Amino acid sequence: FDVASPITKSAQLRIMQHPTTLDLNKKWNLPIYYQLRFGEACKRFDSAIAKVEQEGWHSPVFTGTQTEEQDIRKLGFELPIFIELYDILLSFWRHDVILRPMAHRFLRGIIQLVGRSALFVRSGLEQKNKEMNGTKKENGHGGPSHHYLTWCERTDDVAAVAWDITILESALTSDYTELVAGIIAPADNENNSISEEERNELGTIVSEVLSETAQDLSPLIISAWNEITEILTKQCSAPLVAVKGVAATYRMTNRPPPKQSSPFVSTILRPLKDFDTEFSNRTPPQIGDSWKIEIVQIVSESYSDAVEKLIVTVKQTEEALRKRKARKSNAGGMTDGEKVMLQLHLDTQEFKMRAVEVGIDAGAVEGIRKLETLTKVAETSST
Repeated sequence: FDVASPITKSAQLRIMQHPTTLDLNKKWNLPIYYQLRFGEACKRFDSAIAKVEQEGWHSPVFTGTQTEEQDIRKLGFELPIFIELYDILLSFWRHDVILRPMAHRFLRGIIQLVGRSALFVRSGLEQKNKEMNGTKKENGHGGPSHHYLTWCERTDDVAAVAWDITILESALTSDYTELVAGIIAPADNENNSISEEERNELGTIVSEVLSETAQDLSPLIISAWNEITEILTKQCSAPLVAVKGVAATYRMTNRPPPKQSSPFVSTILRPLKDFDTEFSNRTPPQIGDSWKIEIVQIVSESYSDAVEKLIVTVKQTEEALRKRKARKSNAGGMTDGEKVMLQLHLDTQEFKMRAVEVGIDAGAVEGIRKLETLTKVAETSST
């Protein structure tokens, strides 16, 4: 069979000029092809979002193969929806999908999908999705579940989401950039259809586009950790209501002087310690330890304010008792006020030790220094 024979060429020409072929060529449109592919990707990601809204971030929404999932997890992704998103991004560049003339459109599609994921996370952090509660969707499902609507109140969920966004940000500027650049401008193009200069230029364009897309994720990571900091600060501050009760423990009870810290002190920074233990290896590099320092600083300031107010009350009470010529307690020869001050000193030392346990330089925290200054008068009584 000679493909170059006149008969063959004549047959090919007749086929190409046949009305059916011409009609098919009219329908075959590269922009339309891209829209179909992008539509499939959007439908897949929207389906994942809908399921997460119903079942939470750990909902098994990945639709690829087990091997594909394992490969993506090696990058550090943990949540199924982000594994699904990254697999969708990879699918654009598979040999049976990508058409080089459409590369710029697929790059735009990447920007749109990453932006869609960022908007979904941001709306959750801002609790905007609560407005959707009880509404009906086109897919027949109800509005987002209460579990999803309240995810921004759970530090483990917020940290898990922030970590996967961090991995996505990193992957876009490294592994994914190399993949896309290698397909759009391959180094080993056999037909020399791309010059070295063009290949370098295309690689630079891909890198810049994906780097800019990744940079838009960074503020979202910071917002997530600000939310974590706020939640943990509230949890750590809750036990401070017990500070007022220290005076009542010794007032007119004839109890002996304290030898150890109050039970509540060890619980103050416990939420921070538990969280740090679980997520210390999944804290974004740009976050570092600043969030822990902020929590300890705010909590210690509140603690020192409470102690300062209590000391004022204790001194006022002691002065009133002196005017009545009240006798000292027989237990150790200390007044009730002196016992309270000693207890506050022991509590301060315990709190300081707990701060050190979570990796904080206690001496650099103003609130802790203030606590030590306020209770220093009782230091000699503890030795």
